[in-house]
Amino acid sequence: MAPGGAVRLIELLPNFISELQIVCEQLGRHDLTRQLAVVELDNNTYDADTRVAQLRLRPGHLVPGKSLPEADAELPPANEDLLLRHRYGVRVHTDNIGRMSRMVVAEGAEIAEALGRYSPLRR
Repeated sequence: MAPGGAVRLIELLPNFISELQIVCEQLGRHDLTRQLAVVELDNNTYDADTRVAQLRLRPGHLVPGKSLPEADAELPPANEDLLLRHRYGVRVHTDNIGRMSRMVVAEGAEIAEALGRYSPLRR
């Protein structure tokens, strides 16, 4: 579990996040791969009519002892809307400094079901 009781997305959806990390690596987006390892779930919604799941994210903290490689220390693109090729149809949005802020899953029924057991708002 992440510091402060927050839960990392990779802890909630390990297979899904691992698949997305592979996609990011294939795109050469090591910045997103690193973020997927530590990003935390803030809130999630699901629209049963459209089958779209939306995940609001907050930046996580790096795992102690793990530092960023110098080559990847440059800032990622800000305010980005990036489509990741995944069977669920995933779109990632970044904030004004390049941190993942939201993920939209077009075929999000399975993701919503998995997250239905966890709601950060119920704490």
